[in-house]
Amino acid sequence: MEALVSLGSRYLGQVPLFEADRPWWSEVAATTRYLDELLGVPTFVLRLVHADNAELGHGGRVVFHVQVAGEPRAGVLDPTPRADWPEIIAAQPLRATWAEVDGPQRLVDWATGIVGAAGKPVQYKTWNLSCLIQLPDAGAWAKATSRFCSVDADVINHVHQYDSQLAPAVLGIDLENRWSLLAHAPGTDCWEPDRATIEDIVSRWVAVQAAIADDNLRVPRLLPADLPAELDRLLAGEVGDRLTPTELTQAHTLRAQLPAIISELDSAGLPNTLVHGDFHPGNWRSNGTHRVIVDWADSYVGHPATDLQRLTNWLPTEKRPLAVQTWTTAWQSAHPSSNPLRALKPMSVLIHLLGAATYQRFLDNIEPDERIYHEDDPTNEIRAAIQATLTPDH
Repeated sequence: MEALVSLGSRYLGQVPLFEADRPWWSEVAATTRYLDELLGVPTFVLRLVHADNAELGHGGRVVFHVQVAGEPRAGVLDPTPRADWPEIIAAQPLRATWAEVDGPQRLVDWATGIVGAAGKPVQYKTWNLSCLIQLPDAGAWAKATSRFCSVDADVINHVHQYDSQLAPAVLGIDLENRWSLLAHAPGTDCWEPDRATIEDIVSRWVAVQAAIADDNLRVPRLLPADLPAELDRLLAGEVGDRLTPTELTQAHTLRAQLPAIISELDSAGLPNTLVHGDFHPGNWRSNGTHRVIVDWADSYVGHPATDLQRLTNWLPTEKRPLAVQTWTTAWQSAHPSSNPLRALKPMSVLIHLLGAATYQRFLDNIEPDERIYHEDDPTNEIRAAIQATLTPDH
């Protein structure tokens, strides 16, 4: 890993090469901890400048722009001037606000203005979708999201109207800057959820979705009915160029099948509503008795079976029937005339088209240096959708 260090926008030098203890580029807590100790001053990672695409999203050689809070320890940095520094520091219209000089500090200043002095902030995540900073002494998390994502605190405020315990408490919100300040959710992430956790989270979330359907939500919309046009746009652009001739033919065949697939989904009788968007158990927190859902930045108005499909794709095979049964029972209770199971087969295809459209929205709205995070995602999702139609159930 490489770090190009600046004080404000003034280039100070490069840190000697080091190895991060976490391979994921966006997870920077260990990186800033190492740099704080090495340089003797607090640091923030502003953005990814370069990454070798050995494995998308992690591993390989990574170069970050890092900002220090004061003059670093002498003799550590290589101060050799960089001819590309003016290009690195130049304004970029699609740059995330926290990737700009002083961006993370502005988020921290806003948060501490609400909770008071909170000790040393810990930057946990920084990439093109969000910046996440913990204020440990205040038991709070400050989060900034991109202009094309949802604002966590805003979505949570709507959710709390129907289940006040299903998401962390909101301590502050700035809609203009897309900043959220949330209370820490005690416990651990539920990567391996037990039966009680699956039943509790899934049933409570469905109850909220059924009640919130008609709310005036400030989130993006991506409805199944939008997918034919979305697929047309993808195939006419870079995604179409990346597919092989055989894959492109298969994709056009899928496009012709879409009206029937969407009609099958509609026959389940479920309403479009708030979708979490990344509904896997790693975004659930539990202390054994109290459970919450976190990370609401991917929320949008869409079809609720999207969240179930996302969940079952993550769960081990033996736990999937419980999730499906819990979800089906909850929706039948909320909408007795519905047939939720009818949504599962078409959603196994549509989930990938929704993913392709979402990833393309990311690519359309992030600066060039950050595209490496998602460059291949829309094409891979189209390939997965094609494969789903070729399985014996379709």
